Amino acid sequence: MSYIYERNPDTGEIFERKIGESHNSRKLIKSDTSMNMMSLYDYLGHAAGPELGQQVAQAASQARVKSEMREVSNPKYKGKIMLYPKAFLDLYFRNGLNEGTRGKQLLKG
Repeated sequence: MSYIYERNPDTGEIFERKIGESHNSRKLIKSDTSMNMMSLYDYLGHAAGPELGQQVAQAASQARVKSEMREVSNPKYKGKIMLYPKAFLDLYFRNGLNEGTRGKQLLKG
């Protein structure tokens, strides 16, 4: 019997189902919870600042991108930070997801 494999781009989970069976019959075969989530600091290599952080959060919300929070504590910052999938950050900073924002466009690389 042949199978169809599907990957959920939001969660990284991989499902399989037999050809001809309904979507509801699929079963989870691999769960990738890491999804390469990154903070803006990790992505940019420096602190993003509150204004850029707010702009990225707004774009992620509008695009319905799954984000996570992490608690950090270091000499320069203590508090919660947002984590986003690297693929979303690549799109945001390179492909114009931030066209509606004011100010300079930051490019990584």
